[in-house]
Amino acid sequence: MARPRDPLIEERILDATDDLIAEHGYAGLTMEAIAERAGVGKPTIYRRYANRDEVVMAVNARASIPVEPVDTGSLLGDIQAVVRGVVPTVNTPTIRATLGPQVGRAIADDAANRVFQDTVGGSSDVYMRPIWQRGLDRGEIDPDLDYLVARTALGTAVIFSLTLYRLDDSCVDQIARMWVRSVAPPPER
Repeated sequence: MARPRDPLIEERILDATDDLIAEHGYAGLTMEAIAERAGVGKPTIYRRYANRDEVVMAVNARASIPVEPVDTGSLLGDIQAVVRGVVPTVNTPTIRATLGPQVGRAIADDAANRVFQDTVGGSSDVYMRPIWQRGLDRGEIDPDLDYLVARTALGTAVIFSLTLYRLDDSCVDQIARMWVRSVAPPPER
């Protein structure tokens, strides 16, 4: 039987990756440097990740998970809180240095796309699924809408507004309001 993974080693690997990207950029990141900085052997990293992109995706996913669950009592309040919580993580050296290459690989390669969706996109399910369910339960969300499509639309709007278009964080409340209106049930006729 295999030994369970040590979460402290996992954190050391991710911390080392984050530090190295901040110091040397994405282009200068190697598995050797990660292993050396984390104080582990390369096989330890390769047991967890197939390549440096997967390590970087795990760093980005870790950064995007709010520390506390969000429940403000309304869909708009929850979405505003989540979006505001994502802003500081988007403006880190790691995200700025890695988002473009990761998205490019995810577009071009099916395997990289699956990893990107599972790691980066899937990490938001931890806090978005409960918000979605509460919104459905309160009648704030059209039950005919697909959760994955809606979650992806929100994440794309926020991430690309901040990183690609360099809008400042004043746009986040507007994005949240537009998104909440877009998932609301149609008005009764």
